[in-house]
Amino acid sequence: MALGCPRCKESNQVLHLPAFWKSLPRESELRDEYAPPLEYRMQWLYPVAAGALGVVALVTGGVAAGVVLLAGGVGVGFWLSGRARAAEDARAKWSRSWICRRCPATFLREEALAV
Repeated sequence: MALGCPRCKESNQVLHLPAFWKSLPRESELRDEYAPPLEYRMQWLYPVAAGALGVVALVTGGVAAGVVLLAGGVGVGFWLSGRARAAEDARAKWSRSWICRRCPATFLREEALAV
């Protein structure tokens, strides 16, 4: 079963986006336009350091500073994990995407027309 573009309704120029991107020459301007989203590596150093300093502050008697540092470490860790999840979702969507070379539309397989 062939896939058709949801915009122009043609099926002869529809390609899987990762395969199309890999087939482009290195000097092509389209390589940057259709490149996969960047990976995001979780940086646990700051949240863990803030949490550890918070525990130290709590143990040594600085309750206010300890609570603020612990809450800040948890908040930053939660924020960073959300960014990592969003980057992972964007990469997964890119790997499932298709492109129509007739009208440069990108779309998911679910949006494609069955031809």
